Formats: sequence, C-alpha cells, structure tokens
Amino acid sequence: MSAREADFGLEISKGVLAKFAMAAIGFAGSVVFARVLGPSGYGAFYVIQTLVTVLDNPVTGWGDACKKRISETGFSTSEALGSGILGAVVFPIFILPLVYLGNRVTGLYELSDLFIPFCTLFVGICGFAVTNRILSARSNFSAAEWADTVRSLLTTPLQLFLVFIGLETAGMVYGLAIATILTIPYVMYQIGIKPEFPSLKTVSSIFSFAKYSIPNGFIGTAQSRMDILLLGALLSSAAVGDYQVSMQLTMIGAFLGSVAAGGLMARVSDNWSQNDSHAIIEDLTNSLGYASVLAIPIFFGASAMPGDLIVTIFGAQYSGVGTVLVGLAFFRVLATQTSQLRSTISGLDQPQINTQIGTVVLVLNLGLGYLLLLEYGIVGVVAATIVSEIVKYTALAYAVKQYLPEVPLLNGPLRSQILSGMIMFIVVKSAHSTIGVSWWGDLTLLIGLGGIVYFTVLAAISESFRVTVKGVLSDAL
Repeated sequence: MSAREADFGLEISKGVLAKFAMAAIGFAGSVVFARVLGPSGYGAFYVIQTLVTVLDNPVTGWGDACKKRISETGFSTSEALGSGILGAVVFPIFILPLVYLGNRVTGLYELSDLFIPFCTLFVGICGFAVTNRILSARSNFSAAEWADTVRSLLTTPLQLFLVFIGLETAGMVYGLAIATILTIPYVMYQIGIKPEFPSLKTVSSIFSFAKYSIPNGFIGTAQSRMDILLLGALLSSAAVGDYQVSMQLTMIGAFLGSVAAGGLMARVSDNWSQNDSHAIIEDLTNSLGYASVLAIPIFFGASAMPGDLIVTIFGAQYSGVGTVLVGLAFFRVLATQTSQLRSTISGLDQPQINTQIGTVVLVLNLGLGYLLLLEYGIVGVVAATIVSEIVKYTALAYAVKQYLPEVPLLNGPLRSQILSGMIMFIVVKSAHSTIGVSWWGDLTLLIGLGGIVYFTVLAAISESFRVTVKGVLSDAL
C-alpha cells in the first residue's frame, strides 16, 4: 500500500501521539541528566550526537533516495530496502577512519576519550536511520514515529543506569546506541517485506536521486545543528548545554510539522507521478496550515516567562538563557513551515533546488553565526540561525510557487493560530506578573492556563480547526 492511499490526517495524528509519548519519556530523563551532569557534561553528549547526525548524512541521504524511489509507482520496494541496508553497511567502513584522522589532526571537539562510544552510536544510527526512512514511505508511515518512541522507551532507562554506575557522558552515548540497535528489528517488522540484493539498474536509479539527497541532507543537517557545532568548537560544552536545554523546552513545537513533512514528500512524489497537482496543493495547504499549531503557543508561552521556565525545570545552573529560549521557540515556528516546503520540493523530484538553497543558507549561517558569536556569544548564534531560516523559507516559498502557484502560504488556519497565540501571551503574561513562579505548581498552572486559552480561542475563531479535529477523532474512533 502506497503513501498516497493512506489517510494522511489520521497517520499524522498517530505520528504526533508517538512524538508526545517519546517526548514524555525523553524529557523526564533530560531533566535528570542536565541536573546530574551539569551544562558541561550534558553539552558534551549533544556535541557527540550532533557530530553523528551530521557525519551520517551519506547514509541518511542514501536512505532518502531509497524512500523517494519506493514512493514511485512500480519501483521494487524489496530492492530499495536491500539498497538501503547495503548503504548502511558500506558507508561507515569509509567514514569512521576519516573521522578518526580528522579528530587527531584538528582536535576541535575533544573526541579522544569518547571515540569508541561515538563509533558505536554512529553504526547504530546508520542502520536505524536508513530503515526508518524507508518505513516512512509506506502507507503506515506513522509507524516510523512509533519506532522512535520505542527507541526512546529503551534509551532513557539504559542511559540512567549507565550514568549512575559512573560512565557519565559515555553512558548517555552508549545508552542511545544500544537502544537504537535494539529498535532496528521492530522497524524491519513494520516494513513487512524481505530485502533483496539490488540490481545495477535499481542502484543507478537510487544514485541519480542520492547525488542530490546526500549533499542536501548534509547541508540541511549542518545548518540545523550549526549552533551546536559553533558553540562546541569555539566556546565550550557548557555553552552547548545551555543551548540544548532551551531546545528541549521547544521540542514539542516541532512534532506535528516533523510528522507531516515526513509523510508529505512521499505523497507529493506519488501524486506528482500521477500528474495530480490538485491533490498536492490540498496536502501542502493542510500541512502548512497545521504544521505550526504547537510551535506557535510554545513561542508565545516562552516569551511570557522565559527565565522561570528554564530555572524551574532544569535548575539555577542554567539561569540567564531566557533570551535563547525565546529565540529558539521562534526558530521552531519558522522551521515547521520551512520543512513542509522542503519536502514538497523533494517530492516534485527537484532535489537540486534544495541543494542550491541549502548551500547558500549554510554559508550564510556559518559566516553570520561566527561573526555574531564573537560579538554576542550564544545569543548571536541563535540570531544568525533565525536570519538564515527566514532566508531559507523565502527561497523555498518562491521555488514552490513556481510549480504550485495556487498554494496559499499564510492561510486561514495559520493566521488563526497566530491570533490565538497573541491572546494567550497577554493572558499568561498578566497572570505571571500577578502570581509569579516559586515552584513547579505555579509553573504548571500557568502552562495549563496558556494551553486552555490558546485552544479555546482557536476552536472559537477557526472553523477549519474544528472540522479538522472532528475529522481526525472520527477516523481514529
């Protein structure tokens, strides 16, 4: 069954539920780890994770190419799966020795004591990433999100155990690596087909897309993780820790947009191969309309009480990064919109456009981030990322409009969410000024108040939101 035949709204909802379950599991662990390891140790783990995420792009890009071909009518799914697994085995053999040599020469990220954990995680991530991308091209693409949830369910207790027996940062890396490897059989089960060794024709077809998806993935990942790369190389692991706790608090905002973008590329590709532009416009309009439905209230909520959010949850050692939290929350809003446009361009079989835009944005982010970091520190890095994301959104929006001029970018549902968020900000800001935050109970009350105000106003002013929720609940039940 292809992604085109799936109930897109229902699959997105199931995927978002998986994301929430994953967040609940991971967030509890992150609070413990951030407090126990402190900014330096906690930041060191995310430096390792970021390097893995950037350097595994030849594998994940190959997986994206396999996913693209699977979504096309008549392509052999079993051979595409075999090609993906082959890439997950072969690429690390060449990449890891280069990483070792690069670390010995530059010593930028102090990997020496963590190189073995790094390699273990790298191999596990490669196998998981490529198979899970293929799963996201199937009709049950929400299962890819549930695979991540299973991985989180295993990761947190493993990390807790390994950290508390004294392995510290290495324990967090090993915990994630072991959980990732253990999840791969679940992903293969959900894919539901046996891999076949690919023919030369299959590999050639996949490579024709991979020659763009690999650099696209590298550029996109490098840009999205540029902040951590710069902070880890030029400041310290402690700065990365400060940055990461802010990212953790805004993480929920990306859930719906991430799930939608994951399924959107395959649906656009399938519909494009059927010359069904109307279906593409409908899917993209819906995705743009609701991709930011969680990111918007998080941005306005964080703006209302940034300092108290950070300190109450993660501790006083993370004080002083409220501005970073607000900046990253705004970035999440932009990124949820950008991801829909980027997936659409890939689905239209125009990966070179993503490559061109991504290259320009990466250079801008790197150069501007470096300059602003020297002047303003961590806040300057976040500002550079926001500027780069605005440029990226503008360029992608222009590109999409060349193929689908009827797509409304700032549509009715999105405008209603922004208005609801502004009203929520006023209410929460006033309540915060009145009662303050002295413990978890006060913070929970204010967050709950914000959520109630936001979704009540949104339901009142947006008929589209009411119809969407009713339709999703009807399909689910």
